[in-house]
Amino acid sequence: MTRTGHRARGFTLAEALLAAAILSFSVAAIAQAVVAGQMHTYEALHQLRGMTLAEALMEEILAQPWDDPNDTSAPGPEADELNRTLLDNMDDYHGFTQAAGDVADAAGQVYGSKFTRFARSATVAAATKAITELGGDDIDGLSITVTVTDDRGMTWTLTRFVPQPQ
Repeated sequence: MTRTGHRARGFTLAEALLAAAILSFSVAAIAQAVVAGQMHTYEALHQLRGMTLAEALMEEILAQPWDDPNDTSAPGPEADELNRTLLDNMDDYHGFTQAAGDVADAAGQVYGSKFTRFARSATVAAATKAITELGGDDIDGLSITVTVTDDRGMTWTLTRFVPQPQ
């Protein structure tokens, strides 16, 4: 007895090769999408760290009193204010800098290893600003600028005008 009409079931070599090629292209495309997503996540985190450092220094400066307790009006720290813990008013932060790897919080604690790529500085200058919402009159105050840079040349800058108390 002979069998007729029976055909072997399975893939041919050409079909198997085509399926393998489609699978490899699919895996490569998915892997590329995952890597791109990770790069965007890392970049967003890097941006967040830069802004966090800028905001932290700005808040530290704004927490200081406007007037110098020693009645000194020159911007920048006085001769006896040799370290950060002795800065006692806003304008003492003029010229403040921290090099990459040495960025520390107000208590002097160096930020963790994720922040070693950043440096930051501050400038404080006398400024006059007309605020239309308050009648447009010129108001004397301080312009505070905090700048954070990283080792790739990216920069984050915050500027704040603080009116002189009346």
